Amino acid sequence: MGLEWEVQVRFPSNTPVAGIELNPWVRVNYKGSYVSPPNYALQFAWYRELSTLPKCVEDYVAFQDHASRDSSMTVYGGGLNQEKHGLLNSEDLKIVEGEGKTWIQVGSSRTYTPSEDDIDSSLRLVSVAIDDMGIKMSINVFVTTPVIRLPRPYPRHMIIFWSLRKFRNPKCIATPFKKESFRVLSYNILADLYTVSGAYTHCPNWALTWEYRRRNLLNEILSYDADILCLQEVQSDHFKNFFEPEFAKLGYSAIYKRKTKEDNVALVVILEEKDNGRSPDAARSTICVANTHIHRGSDASDVRLFQVVNLIRGLEKIDSSGIPILICGDMNSLPGSDPHRFLINGEVGCFSEKFRDPLGIHKHLKLSHSMHLACAYAHLLDSNEVGQHQKEKMDYQAMEPLFTCFKPSLTGTLDYILYSKNRLKVDGLLKLLDYDSLEKRLLPSPLWSSDHVALMANFRVKHASRGVQYLSPPPDPWEQKQTN
Repeated sequence: MGLEWEVQVRFPSNTPVAGIELNPWVRVNYKGSYVSPPNYALQFAWYRELSTLPKCVEDYVAFQDHASRDSSMTVYGGGLNQEKHGLLNSEDLKIVEGEGKTWIQVGSSRTYTPSEDDIDSSLRLVSVAIDDMGIKMSINVFVTTPVIRLPRPYPRHMIIFWSLRKFRNPKCIATPFKKESFRVLSYNILADLYTVSGAYTHCPNWALTWEYRRRNLLNEILSYDADILCLQEVQSDHFKNFFEPEFAKLGYSAIYKRKTKEDNVALVVILEEKDNGRSPDAARSTICVANTHIHRGSDASDVRLFQVVNLIRGLEKIDSSGIPILICGDMNSLPGSDPHRFLINGEVGCFSEKFRDPLGIHKHLKLSHSMHLACAYAHLLDSNEVGQHQKEKMDYQAMEPLFTCFKPSLTGTLDYILYSKNRLKVDGLLKLLDYDSLEKRLLPSPLWSSDHVALMANFRVKHASRGVQYLSPPPDPWEQKQTN
């Protein structure tokens, strides 16, 4: 008795979305086991459901010999009776019947991206395994639910502080005074590995697939037109295979560092202003940007404080060289927490009630600094040019957004853009979201593909900092000095 092989096909979701690539998982194995198959090749055919058959097609096909075919195509055990169906033998065969419906072929590769023409119609994938003798080993037919339309994006606009309008071209509001300022985005995009834990059951499965989320996230990020992107929770394979090449198309240079352990807390770079047609001898602004993702966990308040203090310890050395500092990222720390107070106030006088330090780490930390840091979004409350509707999205006491994270387990602010307030000036901020703009849904959702929201600010280097002859920061500001 010969072995009976089957083609197994799985999709992350049974609901296709127009414009989002379908990339099924396909494997061939012996039924009921994981026995390795002989050498084989796979052939694929994608079909779209036809609700009505056009007259010209009906005349052309006349269903030729379809009447003599078994069009019931009964599925069993995840596959079809491979003795009866030669679906992929004829290149002329574009119309088939199956599952009581009529289908027209729309693709012949493993992957398929539904188009606008597919909306409201089901898709059908026929996968055929063929051995090296050209004999069909097994056939699988997978039918999806109807293709749905991509949700319409919600536009987020910049708040421009018009007190600086004398520096601007009034006709250029979308990306104001690019030569005079720079725009920085910070965004925790939610790693795909966290979406399979069952923590986001409120979100439709199709909106949690990486194929959908990556495209939605990319479109959102690019719509902000930022000069500097600081992203957190970017998986290494997603960076290499998707984000890096996509960003490169638009001229972005990318630096990536995979998080490895608790003392690897940030990616820090020093950037110099490009020539932009200026004289080679002209002074150029230099900034330091730190992108960080601090440790999470309800019982890790000591670890978070250690990481933040360690980050500042090195940045303080760079700050002493006269270079403006930007710190972007997910601090996993609420406003008023010990790490937050350390950053903003420059010290931690007494610890909060929630602080836990079983190992006595704080005894070995320098719990003060002199970097003069401020949170960019506090400027919303400082400015008389910001409408009350936006100010209502702020916590007046903490001077931070009401939330940057809106998920089942937590609603609050964890993400920040901090800057050297004595060397940089905020002159624009991305509008904050509220519950209505989230469609009163927890995150992630079909509209917003992360459980965090993006923050973005326009900065200008203060004139007093321009043309400064910066001192060279140490090669490794975090290097520990050896003591005898």
